Amino acid sequence: MQRLPLSRAPRAVLLALVGLLALPACSDDEEGTGTPDAGNTIPDAGTRTDAGTDAGTDAGTDAGTDAGTTTAWPQDFSCEGKPQQTLTFNANQVQELQDAVNSLAACTTIQLGAGTFQFDNALTIRANGITVVGAGKGAQGEGTGGSASTVLDFSDAAGNTNGIDVSDAKLFTVRDVALWNAKKDALRIENSSNILVQRIRTEWAVENNESNGKYGIYPVKSSYVIIEDSEAYNAADAGIYVGQTRYAIVRRNIAKKNVAGIEIENTKFAYVQGNIAQDNTAGLVVFDLPGNPIRGTDVLVTGNTITGNNRNNFASVSASSSTVSQVPAGTGTFILASRRVEFVGNTWGDNNTVDIAVLSGLAIEPDLTLWSAGFFNFASSDVYIHGNTFQEGSGDMVDNGHPDAERRPLGALVGAVYQYGAAAAGVSLVEHLLWDGIDPAPRNESLLNPVNICFTGNTLPATTKAAIVDLDLQAVSGHLLSASPNVAAAWGETRRFTQGAAPFNCSGFSPKLALP
Repeated sequence: MQRLPLSRAPRAVLLALVGLLALPACSDDEEGTGTPDAGNTIPDAGTRTDAGTDAGTDAGTDAGTDAGTTTAWPQDFSCEGKPQQTLTFNANQVQELQDAVNSLAACTTIQLGAGTFQFDNALTIRANGITVVGAGKGAQGEGTGGSASTVLDFSDAAGNTNGIDVSDAKLFTVRDVALWNAKKDALRIENSSNILVQRIRTEWAVENNESNGKYGIYPVKSSYVIIEDSEAYNAADAGIYVGQTRYAIVRRNIAKKNVAGIEIENTKFAYVQGNIAQDNTAGLVVFDLPGNPIRGTDVLVTGNTITGNNRNNFASVSASSSTVSQVPAGTGTFILASRRVEFVGNTWGDNNTVDIAVLSGLAIEPDLTLWSAGFFNFASSDVYIHGNTFQEGSGDMVDNGHPDAERRPLGALVGAVYQYGAAAAGVSLVEHLLWDGIDPAPRNESLLNPVNICFTGNTLPATTKAAIVDLDLQAVSGHLLSASPNVAAAWGETRRFTQGAAPFNCSGFSPKLALP
């Protein structure tokens, strides 16, 4: 994770900015290898439409129905016409299973019986056309397979190994198994294509344990990925993390008790539908990191439930995921350095800090050259939030009321501003949408919504006054963290807008999203 150099900003300002904006940078693949993405001609920066005049009456009707099918996905490997075989293993045949996997032929199905498979190493897949299928994923908390479930237990595996480790594989499927107590990532899939992850469960036995593995389900640098009807619990970073991938469908999954529930990172063309992200520190994150060659774009988030993400942050500060340790508890959704993201038909509520935050990537890395790999993808723009339901209970207790300026400066900064706002202006709740006000940089105060964030046609609590806040993070930080802090001046830099008020009363962007 790149940091603002201390030489460029006072340490206090550094803490505030990095804390607010660096939290999603938790990938251990952020070094960004490979070549720049040049394989897609779909524009990745749309233009706004009907800005400032639409009252939001058309919201919620034109998205979420035209994605989610994979029938047209290309496939550069097929088992049709090739020799195929099925290898069957029971729980007492782990060594035989490992030996078979080490010399696996293409187009093999590995059928695992019910019960508990105890591994002392990763289950490594390096062949095409492989299917791993068990008897069922069981229920949350089950570390032992039953008569209708298959648990792959990695509790005694070698340190720093993944559970199922797939690389350079085409046409891979895994379904109906649970992955328990992996040392690193439970399911890691890298440099692969045509992936189906279906009805699996990844879990660590101990809640709130920073020594748990980082990611539950983790496809990275891959293409044509489906993750569906699966569950992820207790990851010390993200339960489900799709990184540097083209064409991904993440649907009908459950992510609970992780630091971050679901993350979409540097990914093009993602459809995130019908998931439940609850009881995490942060529910759902869409973001780009500096140094990664894929410029993320075209992400549809629809029909998801993102509520009650107030778990205290248990990520390790010293591990490579230390940046995610700065996420304030109670973050519903984070968008950072992202573009062409549409939210429709989702439900937020009871997220103690904020339901949605839209942030710039420049605050985590101001050196433009480090964003060159992704074609200078630092700016957030074209975020269309319409036809969603915002329940009550959000924004009323930033970082669960336990701000820590060193470890979670976001909570400290926002909490301080709103503590003053409650006393001086009667604004006690962080608005449903928080925008940091940085992009495009440098800030032009005459432009109220230059990055085209649309917030229209959503169902809000009856008590809602303003729904959107332009925090003007840089100015607020300057006032709060100067040699003579001035919280009144900081509060004065923020601006609030009701739903239906210009300039956030717009109708998205054009062309429409290109989706899987």
